[in-house]
Amino acid sequence: MDIILYLLNIIQYLYRQNCWLINFICRYIPLKQWAFDDSHSPKYQKFKIDELPLITDFRQDWTYKDLIPYYEKRYGKMIRPISRRSD
Repeated sequence: MDIILYLLNIIQYLYRQNCWLINFICRYIPLKQWAFDDSHSPKYQKFKIDELPLITDFRQDWTYKDLIPYYEKRYGKMIRPISRRSD
């Protein structure tokens, strides 16, 4: 029983220390300022961003159903489906 009480006392002590540290950090360390410190430095201001590339749409007006008769007429051969090998 003494071990359990001893461990409980240690847990309570550590909990109090954690609370004190969190309280200290919240009061005396300005976390919001840290997030934006680098953006005002001259080294950071040197970086330039490239313009975004244009995205072109490659969709076609035709589908594979239109292509099958076209290939038959042009090449004179019937297109057969691909037979896949099993692993």
